[in-house]
Amino acid sequence: MTTGTRSAEAQVLEGPGALFLDQTPIEMMATNYSSFETGYLLPKGAVYLQFGSHQTLGGNSTGTEVYEGRADWAITDRFQVSAFGHVFDDPPLCGTALCDENLTFMAGGGGVKYSLLDSYGLSMAAFGSLEGVFLSGNLYENDGDGTLNLAGSLQLPISLTVTDSLRLHVTPGVSFLPDSINGQPYFGTVPYLGAGLTWQPVTGLQSYATVMLPYATDGNTLSSSGGLETKPVWMAGVKLAVTPKAAVDIFATNGWGMTPATSIIAFPPESDDIAYGVRLSYTPFVGTATRDVYFDSYRVDMLSPVTDLELRQQIGGITLQSADTLTPGRFLVEAGIGDRDFRDIHLAFSPDQDLQLDAIFSQYPAGGAAGKARSVWNDEWSYMFGGKLRLMDQKYGDLFSLSAQVLAGRDFKKPTTGILYGALPASLAFSDRASVTLESKFAAYDSERLWAVGGGLSVRPFRDLELLGEVTAVSDGGDTIWSAGARYNLNGTPFSADVYATNATGLHGVGTMLAQDDPRYGLTLRFAY
Repeated sequence: MTTGTRSAEAQVLEGPGALFLDQTPIEMMATNYSSFETGYLLPKGAVYLQFGSHQTLGGNSTGTEVYEGRADWAITDRFQVSAFGHVFDDPPLCGTALCDENLTFMAGGGGVKYSLLDSYGLSMAAFGSLEGVFLSGNLYENDGDGTLNLAGSLQLPISLTVTDSLRLHVTPGVSFLPDSINGQPYFGTVPYLGAGLTWQPVTGLQSYATVMLPYATDGNTLSSSGGLETKPVWMAGVKLAVTPKAAVDIFATNGWGMTPATSIIAFPPESDDIAYGVRLSYTPFVGTATRDVYFDSYRVDMLSPVTDLELRQQIGGITLQSADTLTPGRFLVEAGIGDRDFRDIHLAFSPDQDLQLDAIFSQYPAGGAAGKARSVWNDEWSYMFGGKLRLMDQKYGDLFSLSAQVLAGRDFKKPTTGILYGALPASLAFSDRASVTLESKFAAYDSERLWAVGGGLSVRPFRDLELLGEVTAVSDGGDTIWSAGARYNLNGTPFSADVYATNATGLHGVGTMLAQDDPRYGLTLRFAY
């Protein structure tokens, strides 16, 4: 029996699969895993956003760092449109001298998906994309100019309900890639057969695995001789819904391309081709609901108003982040200056409960590194983009508050250096006047792999004055990073200011893990509304 006119038809089943009735798009069986399509579509009106980054751990450089983004919008229950893109700007490390030079590999475009069948636990759709692929580097003898070519893909994803919590996927497809780039051989047309499975034992938790097997092709990756060879492309991961509208994926893959047309391209074998990544998913619009109310949080109790003190605690310290996220709809603007030509701009916004998006622009001081790790972005402007998800909240009965933050960034001056940064800030408030913070951090760039653990104390002797002290130990064997300062909040206004001293290179991300040989003094002005 074919389902009726309710939304999320591919998900709403009266027999097997009834476990997934009345869920948000985040909670439903996924319509795609990055660029691997399943037979499902979003409910009418839903918008699904994904942003992520992944990289390998081997090599003398980050080398295989890929940034990806995708947006899907369901215009009807049977038709949705997509936009996607990815950026790679590092040496591909295929094993030859040419692959040791930087390669810029970008792709992006749009696609459409149409539901063909939705009956008796079987869902089938057709998906097609039209894309542009840009390549620039010595490998294709076009460094500085670059070559832009058209590409595309067709997929016929089929998903089958086995049990309430288990779905199988079969996705035959073909990628239409250029036959050559600036006269150098490229992958051309690559047919493939994809297969995958999704297991969702409870609402909000999905584990998945996919594989695409190319055939009838000269290759889908670079060989150790700089030629072409063929290998399967796979992905395995876990998606955890932090709220009914936001989730985080932790995954591993050997996929280099992260758009539908380029998804069949695998990392070169010489690059230590297992890459690990994090992806954030967010649905600003859940579409036509099959239940009356979608809650913004998984908290047992209804959300209570946020006090002025709690708003201040969302800001964080000097070099340690807050375990809280901004209140939904609130935005933050910070501008910092310091001696040794330090500059810093931090923009943050919370689109929803327990979710915060960050953009950071910094100019780090040149030289003066006190640790064994190579300093990064010396005297150059750089950017970091990412977000933070709150996992635990002391206010609602948890022992302490905990968040997960991921940032990815680069500098603007070529050859650029890419960085992947992650942190787990935790905090415990003893009273309205005192709290402690503990933050573990990780950063990867070039050949560096840094771990750090920081602790901080916040004391409020007066209503509008906060005193901050922090120390961080880093795995590079250098000096312990410290900071001390005071924050004044202009009562009744969204303005506040910090004065501080620190030996940290920066105030956010990897800059908080790199020590300077001399203290640096600074001022940060803040507007939070």
